[in-house]
Amino acid sequence: MARIVKFVKRTKAKGRFYYYFDTGQTGDDGKRVWKRLPDPADRSFAATYAAHLGHRARRENVVQQLTLAKLIALYQASDKFTKMAASTRRLYELYQADLVDKLGTAPAQLVERKDIVLLLDKMADRPGAANMVKRAGSAAYAWGRKRGHVTNDPFFEIEEMDTGEHQPWPDAALQLALASDDDLVRLSVHLLYYTAQRIGDVASMKWRDIQGDAICITQRKTGKPLDIPIHQDLAKELARHSRSLSTIIPGAPTEAKNNRIRLAIQSVCASIGVKVVPHGLRKNAVNALLEAGCSSAETAAISGQSLQMVEYYAKGRSQAKLGRAAMLKWEGT
Repeated sequence: MARIVKFVKRTKAKGRFYYYFDTGQTGDDGKRVWKRLPDPADRSFAATYAAHLGHRARRENVVQQLTLAKLIALYQASDKFTKMAASTRRLYELYQADLVDKLGTAPAQLVERKDIVLLLDKMADRPGAANMVKRAGSAAYAWGRKRGHVTNDPFFEIEEMDTGEHQPWPDAALQLALASDDDLVRLSVHLLYYTAQRIGDVASMKWRDIQGDAICITQRKTGKPLDIPIHQDLAKELARHSRSLSTIIPGAPTEAKNNRIRLAIQSVCASIGVKVVPHGLRKNAVNALLEAGCSSAETAAISGQSLQMVEYYAKGRSQAKLGRAAMLKWEGT
């Protein structure tokens, strides 16, 4: 027995020794699968051990040929994935595609923690996207381990990046962007601000979504349908552009389009030394609605948020503007 130790463990129970072979597999419960071996004194031990060793070697060879792209394809075809909320599936598909683009041809079993760390570090300028790549990739590997497709976990104990909290824009940056000479910036900021929606939803808005005096959309993240009345200033901006059968902001709604909008907006605001993110305009919109005297429920009807989220977003609202709005209502009674 001293010469044959690879993948074998010995245990003792009731005064007897028992031998087990590590198959390299994990069961549905995530635990390592061991196969009982005969006693080394038994003449069948060598043949049984050789058979298990050969099976493990063949399986490891097959596993190593399963690329990361194929693992993710299997995951996305699984019941685990298809039973997720539609919004979660779309997010995972988006960020798993990013993972496949960078490491898709690598054998899934051979991807190491350092490979993922390097990939995420290269996304340090997009911490939110990096965190989503980690979550989406980790989910695929967790599923793969339970199914026995892989045994490794390259996402083990990788901490998420600090994204900070998106702040509302300073008034100077908002007014600059609303009046920009750049058509993409001006149109994008009008839609982001006056509809209080996320950049992905704004990029997906089509001209046919405008029905009467409202823009009718279904939020991609929540699946919530909204009829958003068109603010008079947004109506003026929309009138400056030719209608088509496509999206209001030209270009197919993709992450690349979102980045193009984001970079154009940030470039304009950087000209006055202000760093912004498009999502901050949701806070500007929520604050503007509340400062105009709208209730939390009325504000939520525009933004599509919960009442609790409206209140959370509204922490930076102007006390002075709220006070004036309240006094006008009081005087009106």
